[in-house]
Amino acid sequence: MKHRKTYSRLLTLGVLLLLLIIGGCKAKPKDERPLIITSIHPYELLLQELVGDGVRVQSLIPASASPHTWSPKAKDIKKLDEAKLLVMNGLGLEEQLTDAFKQRSDKLIDLAELIDITPVEKSRSREVNPHIWLSPQYLVRMAMMLADKLQSYFPEQTAAINQNTMTLVNNLSSMHQQISKDRAMMENPAIITYHDSFHYFALDYGIAVPATVQSSPGKEPTGKELAKLGEIIKANKINTIFVEPQMDKRSAKVLADEFDLKIQTLDPLGHEIKAKRITDLIWTNWQNIKTALQGEETLP
Repeated sequence: MKHRKTYSRLLTLGVLLLLLIIGGCKAKPKDERPLIITSIHPYELLLQELVGDGVRVQSLIPASASPHTWSPKAKDIKKLDEAKLLVMNGLGLEEQLTDAFKQRSDKLIDLAELIDITPVEKSRSREVNPHIWLSPQYLVRMAMMLADKLQSYFPEQTAAINQNTMTLVNNLSSMHQQISKDRAMMENPAIITYHDSFHYFALDYGIAVPATVQSSPGKEPTGKELAKLGEIIKANKINTIFVEPQMDKRSAKVLADEFDLKIQTLDPLGHEIKAKRITDLIWTNWQNIKTALQGEETLP
């Protein structure tokens, strides 16, 4: 009987202690800042730099996944309704999300339309490549044109947006000048990328991309296509094959084994780079391209 009373007291004491702990714990306050949802991680970096801490920015497609092949779930689509502003790349990059974004056109910014890229790029290539965020020059245009749009959505952040835009444009311009200076020291550089994600970057700096491992995202090369790649590798004296964290690397390994190539990474979305700013993303990829062209060890 004595043991039962002791047990009962201990149990009561335990319950009271638990209630005190629960009562003492303050719930994490809800983040009341307005929300911007971007399709891909690089635009999360870009938009966060422009709006500063007064606005939340989140990307929908994980940086570890290819936007060409990623499929949204119902909860992802539902999340779009929580945002005050949606930002997408356009040009078919986020094909699985296009309809969901377009259905919310009243709060949508399509960046390819914003900077009016289609007429320019149709004169440069047969198809309009969607990877516009990897060009520092296009990023400058985006930042400057986004600034006006963002101020209309978030007028209370106008001063911060103006200051942040000026800072970002200066940083991008300085980086562009340095990359151009580095490139000027090279003679006829050529690289082979996994798919044509660095199309605009290569155009900006006069770097040849005579071939890509995948002719379209997610489409592995046939034996005949691999043989053709081999001819291009030898003709252009390629010493490195670039892979991407979001893509299957098997074909690159076949080519590397066959032609004694190094395998290095270019990360168009910033997953492995763990970029904190959009300039980190561009600069780190350039360092990997540069050191591969110079025959040095690339950055991890």
